[in-house]
Amino acid sequence: MSKITINILCPSGHRRKAQLMPNNSLFQVLEDMCNQENLDSSEWALMYQHKKCDLTIPWRLQNIPTNATLEMSKLEDRDIHVMLADICNENGDHENALSNVLKAIDLQETINEQQRYRLLAESYYKLGLIYELINKFTEAVDSFDKAIIALGKAIEQANGDDKESEREELKSLLPAIELKRNDAQASIADKHLIAQARNIITGTNGANNNHTTDNSTAEAPVKDLTLTIRHKRPATESQNTDDENKKAKTEEN
Repeated sequence: MSKITINILCPSGHRRKAQLMPNNSLFQVLEDMCNQENLDSSEWALMYQHKKCDLTIPWRLQNIPTNATLEMSKLEDRDIHVMLADICNENGDHENALSNVLKAIDLQETINEQQRYRLLAESYYKLGLIYELINKFTEAVDSFDKAIIALGKAIEQANGDDKESEREELKSLLPAIELKRNDAQASIADKHLIAQARNIITGTNGANNNHTTDNSTAEAPVKDLTLTIRHKRPATESQNTDDENKKAKTEEN
């Protein structure tokens, strides 16, 4: 058997024909059918005799029924958490956004499918962005690093000539994640510099204040001492001086 034709019932009520070839992916059939119906393939699934087929692996044309239905796909818990994280983040509720992304990552770590690492890369990237918003730059760098690692594994999985476009798409995402990672790393350095600058400024002001106080202490006694000498001069000394001045004037006359 080289190929098989499947009649797919679409939400519009139309029946579309699709051909499966050896080693073809059912996911490609799903995408093609959704494109014909102007639907988002991420929201739909191919149902064979009310049983959902794995769309992420090549189908080898064994026991495939000739009729299928295009139905809305049930959202997985991990997808719900990602959606909730986006909503919380938009509303400024970063704490719950973090919680939902972390829950999504925990669930994504357990799945065994071709899209696993791409999903993880997306979630770790979201996590890094949220950490950046709340100025937790060390955690942001760690999250972006994990996103880069996950994306690298996704690229490795996208091997073969039929995956070239997907592989190139994944590679094109790397520079943006690396840039965000470098920005977060620079923010860590900036925080350290600001802290050091504050310490230096605080220390310098303290030294200046001490120096000013010392000078004031040294200068004040000199002025005060002079005034003290003038005011505390003995009365007899003042009288003698006045008498001598009068005597000198009389002699001159």
